[in-house]
Formats: sequence, C-alpha cells, structure tokens
Amino acid sequence: MTNVFKKIILKYIQTVGPRNEIDDIFFPALVYQSIYGQQVLDPRWSWRKHFIHQLLNVFLFIYVFIGTLECLKTSDDKDLQAEAYYTIIMITMFPVKMVLFIKSRFTFRDLYATIKNTLIDVIRRNPTADIKRVLQTGNRIVYSLFCIAIAPVLIYELTTLWNYIAGTRILLSRSTMTLMPMSSPYYEIAWFLHTILMFEISSTMILDMWFIVLIYFLCTAYQGLLSILKVERNTNSDEYAERLNKALREFYYTHLKLNKYLLLLIKMYKVSALIPLCNAAMCICLNLLLMSKEINWRFAPHMIPMFAEIFVYNWFGEQIKTKTNDVKLALLDFEWTSLKPKDRNAYLAIIIFMTKEVGLKTISGNDLSLITMTAVLKITYQSFTVLQTIDA
Repeated sequence: MTNVFKKIILKYIQTVGPRNEIDDIFFPALVYQSIYGQQVLDPRWSWRKHFIHQLLNVFLFIYVFIGTLECLKTSDDKDLQAEAYYTIIMITMFPVKMVLFIKSRFTFRDLYATIKNTLIDVIRRNPTADIKRVLQTGNRIVYSLFCIAIAPVLIYELTTLWNYIAGTRILLSRSTMTLMPMSSPYYEIAWFLHTILMFEISSTMILDMWFIVLIYFLCTAYQGLLSILKVERNTNSDEYAERLNKALREFYYTHLKLNKYLLLLIKMYKVSALIPLCNAAMCICLNLLLMSKEINWRFAPHMIPMFAEIFVYNWFGEQIKTKTNDVKLALLDFEWTSLKPKDRNAYLAIIIFMTKEVGLKTISGNDLSLITMTAVLKITYQSFTVLQTIDA
C-alpha cells in the first residue's frame, strides 16, 4: 500500500533528467518541499508559477514577526524575551537562506543531474562498492535529518494538544502572541497558522540535507575514482604500460567531471554555507542562556538541529579535503615508471594540476573544516558567558 501511494505521488513530483533510484531516495524531502513551493528541482518551477505560495509565506512571516514583537513589548520575563529573540532570528534567517537556495536553483539542478547521470556510474565502477548499500546510506541520511527537523515541532504540537484536550489553551510558541482572541475559532486558526510556519522553518534542515547528500555522493564517487588507478601488473611490460596509460586517461577524464561538480558545489554554498553557521551560533547562544537557570524541556530539543547544523557543514567540508588528499596520494603511488616515455609527460601534467588546493570556502574566506567548527563553538560559548554576566 505504501509503495503504491509513493508511486502515485512521484508521478506529480518532477526532477531534472529521467527518473531513477536517486529520486526514490529523496522522496520525503521532495514531497516536503513541494508542499511549501520550494521544490526547485522541478524544471517547470518559477517565481511566477509559485507566486501565491511565496506571497502567503511572506504574510505568514509578517504575522508571526508582529506577534513576537508584541510579546517583547508586553513581557518583562527575561527567559521569554530570549525565546522571542530566538524566534525573530529564525524567522529572519530562514527567508534569507531560502532565497539563496532558490536563487541557486540552476546550479542545484546541474549538481543533481550530475549525481543521477555521472556520479552513480563512477560509484558503480568501483568493484569494492556495494551500490545498494550506498543508496541505503543515502536514504538513512535523508530520513535521519527529516526526523531531526520535525522532532522539535512535534514536541510543541503534542504539548499544546495535550493541554487543549485537558481544557487549557496555551500558545503553541509562548514567545509569539496570536493577535487574536483565545476563544474558538480564533484560537484554532492561530494554532493552525503557527503550525504551518513552524513546519516550514523546520524545513531549513532539508536544505542542510541537500548539502550533506551532495557531498556524500561526491565522496563515494572519489572512492570509485581511486579504483581506476589500481591496475593489476602482468609479465608483458608493453601491455602493462598500455593498460596503465588507459587507466590514467580514464582517471583524468573522470576527475575532470568530479572537479566540475565540486566547483559547482563551491559556487552554490559560498554564501549559503555561512548563513546556517551564523544562525546556529546565535541560536545556540540563546538556548544556553535560556537553560542556564532552568531546563526548558519544550525548548531544549532546538539544540539538536542547531548543533547538527554546525557539525555537518564543517565535518563534510573536512571530508572533501580528506578525499581530495587521498586522490593525490593515490596518484603519487601510481606506477608511472612503467609508463611509456611519451605518456609520462601526461602523468606529470596531471600531477601539477592536482597540486592546486581545493576545498569548500564561505564568502568570509573561512574553510568549512573541523577547525572552523571549534572556532564557531568557541565564539558561541564566549558570547554566552558575556550575556550571562550582563544578565547577572
């Protein structure tokens, strides 16, 4: 029954290129983004076609923004004010992140098409790779981040629903006023509107998911690239030299495709990678401030996606450096001395080309790496201690 339902929905969800197993992996993300008009992998997507979607989003964000400002005006509770500032950061940063994502849609489509048509073939070329396992891992990444994204929202929803059934009407987010009476049907309408916004903001993790899977498939493809250089030696030196030359040519042309993909990835996330780091740093700082006196169990789950955001961007940025370094080492270990003299110049040219340092950098000039991750966390904690001192 589930597979039939999935096939029916997939008929209405278009992506670039012919449909294959890659589209099945991203099914939940594609459906989620389609609901909110963010499914830019559809070649038919345009601002004009989704104008109503975006206009309703703008009105909804303005409504919640005004409601949060109203809470700041009427409350003297410092914890509540901190939570309100957290809400303002989220509803300010999310549109910026989403606009950057949509603006990069043509680059994103090129990357997605490359996964479907090129990277998956390079991965299959690796005799040690289990393509089924690779796809399963990609599927787990999608569902794991999907759960992390909606977990905080579900806690808010279940808490509000429990109180509603018990006869107590509380705000879905206590830092945002409904700007409506707390009587029916206005309370239910406000609850519904806040629910839509919360689930939409949680889709920021879907944007982070795309970053992860784009790099995951590239790193897996690098393993396939390395396997090309593994040529079995035989007694016939001329035949061996010919096979080495053929492997080197195949390596070169495959590496060009992967390098083009990496350059597109760098282009897409040059600005987009900086926004979540700044957003997560500010939100973690406020979370720590909120929970420094008393643990707010409704608010605590927000720490998970924030820490995950900082970790995944920098850890996967580090993976790019590691994999490109592995490729360089594999090329240096290549049996180039067994090549024919005329082919050794081509090998040296490839070596010179490979000396160029390649990595993911943000527009600020910082590499996405574990060093950057520790620096962001350090700055976040320092800001928290300063604010805590002021609060004291």
